[in-house]
Amino acid sequence: MSRRTHTLALLLTFSLAQAAAQSLELFNDKPNWNDNYSKVGALGAQSGAAFKGVTFADTSTYQAAVRTALPTSKAPGLFTWWSGYRMKDMVDSGAVEDVTALWQKYQKAGEYSSDVAKAFTFNGKIYALPNNVAYWAVFYNKQAYKDAGITPPTTWAQLEANNAKLKARGVTPFGQSVEGRWPAFIWFEEFLTRQDPDLYEKLMTGKAKYTDPGVTKVFATWKGWMDKGYLTPASTSFGSGGANGMSKLFSQGKLANILAGDWYSSTISDTGLKPGDDYGVFILPTMSASAKPVVIFEASPLMLAKNSASKAQALKAADFWMSSKAQTLWSTLQSFTPANNKVTVDNPVTKELTAALKKSNPRLINRIWEATPTEIIEPGVDELSKFMLDPSTQSQVQANLQKLADAYWNKAK
Repeated sequence: MSRRTHTLALLLTFSLAQAAAQSLELFNDKPNWNDNYSKVGALGAQSGAAFKGVTFADTSTYQAAVRTALPTSKAPGLFTWWSGYRMKDMVDSGAVEDVTALWQKYQKAGEYSSDVAKAFTFNGKIYALPNNVAYWAVFYNKQAYKDAGITPPTTWAQLEANNAKLKARGVTPFGQSVEGRWPAFIWFEEFLTRQDPDLYEKLMTGKAKYTDPGVTKVFATWKGWMDKGYLTPASTSFGSGGANGMSKLFSQGKLANILAGDWYSSTISDTGLKPGDDYGVFILPTMSASAKPVVIFEASPLMLAKNSASKAQALKAADFWMSSKAQTLWSTLQSFTPANNKVTVDNPVTKELTAALKKSNPRLINRIWEATPTEIIEPGVDELSKFMLDPSTQSQVQANLQKLADAYWNKAK
């Protein structure tokens, strides 16, 4: 083959790849992620699985566009959404593709956890790919730990002892916040899953009550931590948020730990702290030393429109998306803890968390925001906020939460 012929062949291949990329679109409402979607899609062109990201300026416009297009052939081949109960209506409408077989392929190869698939599972079938799987863990300030003479805890007793030592030095052990409403659920779900993960699962599905003794015990533990000064005031900002922002307090050594999704690492590093050198990460222990480790996760789904004219291409792209090749690039570009078990990344804190997850093989539990009906948790976070601001409201808050649950589950029957 002459050089000219070879060049023309390469140009033709590139043009075909571009055409393929232009014909399959991945709709999303994440402008900051859109270029990276397209980069992964460009990598997929090598195996005929190209796609490009198409983003929208705001979530409301995005949701309206997707819902309008979904019943038609103009529906996007791929689109991002929200998991658990927030994608249930999509599944019930019959407009999204069943991708169970694809999951089975990669689970058989040991690349994905079945616990992650639960977030996208309805009636025994799986309807989404993992757009992002964020694991909730504890970021700790290494200098604060060194000054207090402590190490990351492996038991609840050690955690409590660490809290007391930190508090004695004038350092607040952990942060909590009602900023933006939703963070109010963080400590509720964490205390409950560390105490009794089965009770948590039952509560999420209406098989237990918010007034049950086990839930009352959770509120008592929570109040005990607040009384001892182990948690920041509820008015603390969850993000940077000026002088009382968690990441700011953390960078100053005034706050020793932040419990958050692993995506929070970039917020900490933005303060000037270096991952691995200045801060690390550990998994919050269970209250029983003999219990299996537990990790809360949040899973953002990537779904396929069943009626899309690009469905055949979307299925190829979905297969590529699940692969270690695609997930390596995606995790690196986004600084995410990889959802694919065969992927490794360079960020030292991400590596540390990934290693901890592999070593402990924890029970993965879906975050309350997605695990229970929206009609319960949306107003429910306001009830939890009331408790955080005034713990004397505990009994009323529990009763109000159960009223919300009864209203939903009685209607669902």
